[in-house]
Amino acid sequence: MTKEILYLNASDIDRVNMSPSDMRTVLGDAFRAYGRSSLRIPSKQTVRASSDRYFQTMAAVCAEPPFAAVKWVSVVGENNQRGLPSVNGLLILGDFETGLPLAVIDANRLTVIRTAAMSALASEYLATPKSNSLGFVGCGAQAYGHLAALKDVLPSVTNVVCFDRSNESAEKFASHANSQGLLGRATDKVDDVLGADIIVSTVPSVEGMQPFLDARKLKPGSLAIAIDMGRSWLRESLSAFDCFVVDDKEQAEDPDNRSKLAYGGPFDADLASLTNGVGDGRKGASDRVLFIYPGFALADLAVASELYARAVQMNIGTKMMR
Repeated sequence: MTKEILYLNASDIDRVNMSPSDMRTVLGDAFRAYGRSSLRIPSKQTVRASSDRYFQTMAAVCAEPPFAAVKWVSVVGENNQRGLPSVNGLLILGDFETGLPLAVIDANRLTVIRTAAMSALASEYLATPKSNSLGFVGCGAQAYGHLAALKDVLPSVTNVVCFDRSNESAEKFASHANSQGLLGRATDKVDDVLGADIIVSTVPSVEGMQPFLDARKLKPGSLAIAIDMGRSWLRESLSAFDCFVVDDKEQAEDPDNRSKLAYGGPFDADLASLTNGVGDGRKGASDRVLFIYPGFALADLAVASELYARAVQMNIGTKMMR
């Protein structure tokens, strides 16, 4: 019986230093295997205390890679005013064959990098070639993670437009983009962002927040990545999109998840169908595409299992006795 459980905190995850390319490869392999597997992963379970305070569990089991995982997450919109992360969580990773727990992993950092990796994987299939501009609506942790992941998958990117309700956050993120060799620019006009080739919206769930992004103002060929489940997009404008893609169709069709998404289907493709070459993604260079997703536990499992394997090999993390 395994007597030790490895704990990986945020610093440990950074020390493992998985590259954005490696994460896309791990996710691509996992989604391809999932598309061929008979195993099904259930939708996340949510206990909602209010519109901006809820608690979730996400479970996944996969034979390839051979692990099981469950992630506990809390989402509290008011934490932004407290100087705390609005999303917090932990993941438990277990062995597929024995069911024994192997690791506990900080899910704050894990969620950022796995979400960005999912968006980058989708961009391989949905972004137009030679996309050279990124627009960010919301300049928090997810924006930083997405910049690294999208810069890696789209080397033609040169320009980054940054909008946030906090001008200070937008300016700080623009400076970060400049430090990465890109041309970062903060703006207080959200329509400036809508002129980019790829738009990433990461607006947190806050009581009373009203949609304000108009998809009809997007230029032809653009890709919108709605990390915020589309809450920032005007619902009446979503018909301007020509193609709708989600992380997993079965999960998105679950009534609880569908109720959280600004667009609830039908969907043209998901990541399993795209990576297996059977999904209908972008059909033409002028299509406006929306990638909207509530998050899928398979991605957490795939990235966590790779982090765990590398951490063991590199002797990183804290060993805890059961």
